[in-house]
Amino acid sequence: MSEPTQELIVSALHRRVRVSLAEFMQVLGLQFASILPQEIQRMKDSGLVMYEEPLGPSSVISLPPF
Repeated sequence: MSEPTQELIVSALHRRVRVSLAEFMQVLGLQFASILPQEIQRMKDSGLVMYEEPLGPSSVISLPPF
């Protein structure tokens, strides 16, 4: 995925504070469903987002506290 996708994810989190992985898949569409979990994991590894393991459709993604 590209940086614009990360910006979309972070933007949604700024507006709503917490978003489920299922909601992201619905917003981004089926074409991203297979790669979205890897992108969210990559963003977690770099400290951009947080969630409790394991990552699944009901997982809630949020921004880390600053």
